[in-house]
Amino acid sequence: MAASGFLPLSKHLNNYLKLNIMNLNKMYWKPELSIGNVDIDKEHQVLLEVNNDLIDLLETKGNREEFARILTKMTDYTLKHFKNEETYMQEFNYPKFNRHRKCHCDYIYEVSMFNVNLSDDNPTDPVIIIEFLKKWWINHILVNDMDYERYKKKINSTVSYKTF
Repeated sequence: MAASGFLPLSKHLNNYLKLNIMNLNKMYWKPELSIGNVDIDKEHQVLLEVNNDLIDLLETKGNREEFARILTKMTDYTLKHFKNEETYMQEFNYPKFNRHRKCHCDYIYEVSMFNVNLSDDNPTDPVIIIEFLKKWWINHILVNDMDYERYKKKINSTVSYKTF
């Protein structure tokens, strides 16, 4: 496992990231982002849309307070998503649950620090924040989330994803 808590990236995923992330282009849902669970995919789509809201704000020269508000909206939605996802993984005893949950905790910490930093005299460049979010979500979906869904299918679990 990489030091960041992520599972290592495949060569294919690295190429995907280089082509689709290293710019401020919006992220649109593509079939290759599906983990094979419609409900979880819908939540991931919402997260990509909120990330696009950050890009829209940056393109229209929005202010720091509005950026922080959208980032908070994303964090609030993410916390609900993570709660749903963690409950789901526990229900079918995903063996890498603790590692996955640590990724969630690390993400929340990083994004919270970005948000706190936005009120500083010298805040983090919003482009850096957006790039972090894009890279983190694509990696998390394509590697970490796909892994638990593959495991669930492998053990023939009938657990359903529930939203709270």
